[in-house]
Amino acid sequence: MKPFLSACVLAMVLALFLSAPAGAFRKEAGAPGDCAECHKLSSEEAGRILGKIVDNVVAVVPGPFPGVWEVDVVRNGKTYPLYLDYSRRFLINGQFIRLSDMANLTGSRYQDLNRVDVASIPVQDAIRVGSKTAKKTVIVLSDPTCPYCVKLHGEIKKAVAMDPDVAFLVMPYPRNPNDKATYRQCVAIVCSKSEKMLDDAYAGKALPEPACKTDAVDRTIRLAERLRIEGTPAMILPDGRLVSGFMEAEALLARIK
Repeated sequence: MKPFLSACVLAMVLALFLSAPAGAFRKEAGAPGDCAECHKLSSEEAGRILGKIVDNVVAVVPGPFPGVWEVDVVRNGKTYPLYLDYSRRFLINGQFIRLSDMANLTGSRYQDLNRVDVASIPVQDAIRVGSKTAKKTVIVLSDPTCPYCVKLHGEIKKAVAMDPDVAFLVMPYPRNPNDKATYRQCVAIVCSKSEKMLDDAYAGKALPEPACKTDAVDRTIRLAERLRIEGTPAMILPDGRLVSGFMEAEALLARIK
């Protein structure tokens, strides 16, 4: 799915353009003599401006176009970019898309900071959906009682049929660890090591009692806490990007590629 600006963000961008000095947007960002030479913002100043809404300011750099700074901030353990205009009156939180080539100019320098170290994820108890020889694997934390997880499971089945080079490693994960029934379901799936039982769970069928004793589901719960995963489904792509929520097969394959 092509990235787009929300109506809210677009309105803020228009407000920024209308309020900016006439010459502020005449040059490409970084061109000699542009506004960045006379407009300065330190990390300390940005911290004072944004202190009520972020935990820390990592850096301030020229934005993706003249007239704005990119302020890279930390909140709840995640690093992401915000944009502050030179008047220091408008804060923009959204994506910037260059229409000529649809390139996403949003905070590309900091995308790697929030990537997951895929090699550190214990997947030995995950249920594989797809070919054993697939070159790309996606790790999925998913609750069989979550409606969007059920929908995603159907799209995962479609995705592996569409591209045999992609497989999914599903780690059963109860959204609410205190939900004993769902916890038991997840343990039963892990014990079975069976894709069929995984399918049965997402189809709403009754599962047998767990056939083993394992702490695999507890380890998945701790993993979700470490990665600050707050909902399901959640996917870790081959390059370490963490993606939350439902996605159709075509969009999912495009994101992986």
